[in-house]
Amino acid sequence: DDEINLYDLWKVIAKRKMLIIGLFIVIVGLTAIYSFMMPNIYRGEALILVNLKSELINAKEITDSIGSVDKGKRLKMVPKSYSNVKNIKLDALKNSKDKIRVTIDAKKIDDIPGALSEVVGYLNNMDIIKTTVSREKSKLIMQSSELSDLIKSSPDLLATYRKLFEAGKLSTMGFNPVDVGKRIIDIKAELLDIDQKISRLNDGGIEIAAQPYISDKPVSPKILRNVTLAGMISLL
Repeated sequence: DDEINLYDLWKVIAKRKMLIIGLFIVIVGLTAIYSFMMPNIYRGEALILVNLKSELINAKEITDSIGSVDKGKRLKMVPKSYSNVKNIKLDALKNSKDKIRVTIDAKKIDDIPGALSEVVGYLNNMDIIKTTVSREKSKLIMQSSELSDLIKSSPDLLATYRKLFEAGKLSTMGFNPVDVGKRIIDIKAELLDIDQKISRLNDGGIEIAAQPYISDKPVSPKILRNVTLAGMISLL
């Protein structure tokens, strides 16, 4: 025979209204004060590039080897900026094998570029990166040496072909000085490309692809959300 009488419930609420209002004001007020006292946290995002062939190592393998960045890893990554950096996240882009998105949350906007440089330095000092870079550099240096020797010998070789051709000892079949000249130009371009790759690897296998995007507005604390949730909880 028990029934819920809404009027009786309302009388209980009305009787305790000062307690309810008091709790609401105190909890909301303390939450607002605490939220305003919390430091602003700013977020920066940047893309870093893996300057290594994907068959050797790709972005996903690098992020998987690092895993989630906790406090201990964050201290190793950004020892200089650790006190101001609150969070670091590394994500391999889904449609790319050589790009990693780095997200850094810090107390000050000016701390983010420095922390990003520290993260790149940490990645370049990883054993798996250093070993892969060393092997790739050795391979490229060997190719560069072979192409350089070929280019150095090309004038003498071309002159010998011309002398044989003028003396009638070389058939025009399969030999065209213009084609040989074009091939030499292609080899020089290939050598230049290899030398540029070697130069980039001298700085490590990881580099910043573009300047980081840093929001002018803080991402934390979310004062309005905190106050609203505190108000709802205090009423309950």
